[in-house]
Amino acid sequence: MPSEIEINNKKIYLERMSKPLQEKLKVVKYFPSGAKRILDVGCADGTVTIALAQLFPNIEFLGIDLDKEFISIAKDRAKEEGVKNVSFKKCYLRDLLQREEKYDAVVFISVMHEFYSYGEGISSVLKAMADAHELLVDNGEIVVRDMILHEYTKHTKFNVDTILEKIRNKKDIIPYLDDFEEIFGKADSIYKANHFLLKYFYTENWDRESKEYYVPVTFEQYQEMFSLLGMDMQYMNSYTIPFLSNKWMQDFGLTKHEIESLSSTGFIVARKK
Repeated sequence: MPSEIEINNKKIYLERMSKPLQEKLKVVKYFPSGAKRILDVGCADGTVTIALAQLFPNIEFLGIDLDKEFISIAKDRAKEEGVKNVSFKKCYLRDLLQREEKYDAVVFISVMHEFYSYGEGISSVLKAMADAHELLVDNGEIVVRDMILHEYTKHTKFNVDTILEKIRNKKDIIPYLDDFEEIFGKADSIYKANHFLLKYFYTENWDRESKEYYVPVTFEQYQEMFSLLGMDMQYMNSYTIPFLSNKWMQDFGLTKHEIESLSSTGFIVARKK
């Protein structure tokens, strides 16, 4: 979660983060059975963390974030809704290593791309995974839900020309695609086309969104990280959420066949030995 000064419009940011709530709550499928304590990293205003705590009243949840205002909102919301099995703390993930508490699961919900974009790239992601590993009990799990693509999509050009032609037919979108290509290079692969399609509609905060790297870490890179940490991969999958499918069909006339190659909502679960 980026620090305060990096978010131009916090109201818009929080509204945007809360929209796909039901999709984010799918992380519950990957909680280890019998879990007693779960850590939510980059919790923002606590919308997801509180919803999880309400679903699992017998589990203690801790949400952490770097933004003081977000944590204040989260604490107030939990108090107003009477949710007692959740707490919030403004701190870095690494700060928790000084405490005795261990967790049955550490979850990163739509936040790892921000570790990369506003930290030190892939090294910040690896450090976060290593810290999370240290905070787990034996057989505890790291659960990542984020925008993730496979390595091979960087070289896949199938359907790209057709997709880009449909995008460029929308004249009002061309300036945003031009901005994107200036930052990330020509959208000549499924990887880059998918990346652009994930962000073009965030025009109200475009100066920030255009530069943020949404899909910086591939599934294969996550696998390598967990292998280095000696963790066992439990689950890995990606799909396209209905909101995006419908929007791309409506905005550009993309077909279901074309959208099949644009699976970017990823889940990864790794278990500590």
